[in-house]
Amino acid sequence: MKAKILTLLGALMALLLALTSHTATAASTSRSADDGSNDTPVIGLVIGTNPTSHDAEWEKQQTADASTIAEEAGHSGAHVILNELTGSQAQTTMFNQQVAGDGPNELIKTTHRKKVQRDLKDAIISAQRAAPTRGRVDVLSSIRHLADNLHALPYHPRTTEIVLFGSGLQDTPPLQLTDPITLGDTTTTLDTLERQGMITECRGWNVHMVGATQTPDGPLDSLREVQLREMFRQLFHRCGGHLVEWSSDRLISFPGASTEVAPADWAKKHQVIVPLRAGVLFDGDRATLRTTARRDLDKAVATLTRTYPTAAVEVAGYAATVPGGSADKALALSWARARAVSQYLQSHGVSSSRLKTIGRGLQDPVASNSTEEGRQANRRVVITCTLH
Repeated sequence: MKAKILTLLGALMALLLALTSHTATAASTSRSADDGSNDTPVIGLVIGTNPTSHDAEWEKQQTADASTIAEEAGHSGAHVILNELTGSQAQTTMFNQQVAGDGPNELIKTTHRKKVQRDLKDAIISAQRAAPTRGRVDVLSSIRHLADNLHALPYHPRTTEIVLFGSGLQDTPPLQLTDPITLGDTTTTLDTLERQGMITECRGWNVHMVGATQTPDGPLDSLREVQLREMFRQLFHRCGGHLVEWSSDRLISFPGASTEVAPADWAKKHQVIVPLRAGVLFDGDRATLRTTARRDLDKAVATLTRTYPTAAVEVAGYAATVPGGSADKALALSWARARAVSQYLQSHGVSSSRLKTIGRGLQDPVASNSTEEGRQANRRVVITCTLH
């Protein structure tokens, strides 16, 4: 009987200690939230449209990324919010919890923390597998939805690690980055978004973008990739954050330093570069503009006559290497196509004194000539506007 009483008293004491510990922790958390001093680390994740083929290598990489994030969250005790874009294009919060242990002793706390880490890892992998491979890409809405979730938390860390998985080539109004003028003129595009109140505050965000260059038609060519990276670098800079990582397929550095990715060379030179695919402007191997070319060229005219009316303009033609093709013919075709575009610009109000026309033939490919998709990207006319 005495042994039973002692056992009961021991159990009651353990329960009392656990309740006391839990109450003290809750009170401390409440005080921190009330006075705004809680600096609990925060991690924000978004799983967006992912056109990448879901093969075994992809599965392995997603598992590795999920493990990296879960390990860091558990190590730092971060509160993690995971949003995903569902097949119906709706934003859904899949995980919203602090990755920390809870319990009366260290063993129970550790066991609980590891369970939460597993739950987070499983949630990330599940969201990656369920991510739509096609459909609209709306990065701005994803950022805004995540920001709303983060601002609702009672934590105020100096920096917040953000990971955006999926395509960054937004094709949804008000940001149509599939349009070459919109993508090429970063400053005007972001000024317009700012006037419309579409740039969400992101103070202290360290942003990792993974897979942003992927599209249903394959990865972006090298020029458009740099343009897209520069667009988001400047966007996050404007809203108070930093783009600290830009990776095609995996997390390389997490958590990352607060060092921003380097600006594009042409941004430092105050240039606006607009690449126009020859397949949109011309038929076959011809240098006569198609009637459908007017849409893109008229936008270029508006940019050159209204937005940058005094800037110097270069119109350069490029060709692709084909089996059995002639470099001389490619050079001649690139010249002819550049002249056709220059003549259109002149006839619609761009002064000839501002224009320089050149054909560069097979120089400076932006993609591999070994595939038809690559050759289509290399056949282009590039309008470069240098601001004074």
